[in-house]
Amino acid sequence: MIPWLILTAVASGSVCWTLGHRTARTRVIVIGATAQQDEAALAADETARFWQLADSLDHPDTDDPRSSAA
Repeated sequence: MIPWLILTAVASGSVCWTLGHRTARTRVIVIGATAQQDEAALAADETARFWQLADSLDHPDTDDPRSSAA
């Protein structure tokens, strides 16, 4: 009789464990930024770098009266 009780306990335990894990909710926790946020940050960084380089190329116009030393 004891082996049948052990067998029943193990079988019911495994069935309950399987059903419990099959119906469990999966939670996705995002750590850090999403892919869209990464792409936006890279695009903003590239744009800022472009304008920094473009501003360094600006030279004063010779026709502009503000650029001549008075």
